[in-house]
Amino acid sequence: MPNIENYKTVQLIILIAVIIIVIPALLLQPAFFKFWNFSNSASIGETIGGITSPFINGIAAILVFIAFKAQIKANQIITNQEKSRNILSQITLVQDDKLEIDTVILSTINRSEYLQSSSIIQIINALNKILFFTSEIRLAYELIQEYEGEKDFLYRKLYYLYIIRYQTLFLNLNAMLNNELANVHKDYELIVVELLLQIKYLNENLKDVTLYK
Repeated sequence: MPNIENYKTVQLIILIAVIIIVIPALLLQPAFFKFWNFSNSASIGETIGGITSPFINGIAAILVFIAFKAQIKANQIITNQEKSRNILSQITLVQDDKLEIDTVILSTINRSEYLQSSSIIQIINALNKILFFTSEIRLAYELIQEYEGEKDFLYRKLYYLYIIRYQTLFLNLNAMLNNELANVHKDYELIVVELLLQIKYLNENLKDVTLYK
């Protein structure tokens, strides 16, 4: 079944004009068969009215169709605007960085033999903060993927934010965790593995500024 949005309003207007102008004119022409000949009818007005009534109803249906199509388009615009605001809010959340994740990552990287010398609770707390933060960036990216409007501006905003502010930190953290992977305690081993996967995901998907160009 064709999508109603594939039909242009001008096409429907032309169709209505054809119905109104052509069909009554055809009915007034002499016909080959007597039972279809209305040109000499004394009650030509009633005849045309009775015959064209279904067409008028059809025209009314077409007008409703046009209004319905316009409503769908308006709803889509409103939905896209709302989705765009949600994406921008998510990017702003990452940008504000209330967890001060750059400080958390730097303290994790710069501490000598961090995974051995720190308490398990301290390590888990830091790793969970970083993992949560990577999830926030990933959510922003996936919202852009699902967005049906213009993606380029939104993606570029997230891309540059990640590249300028966070990528180097995550790459250094990734290197440190890989070096210490053999010494990871079982209590936070799964967190480390998931964090490494998250960093890999972000670096693979936030690497081409022209992705939606």
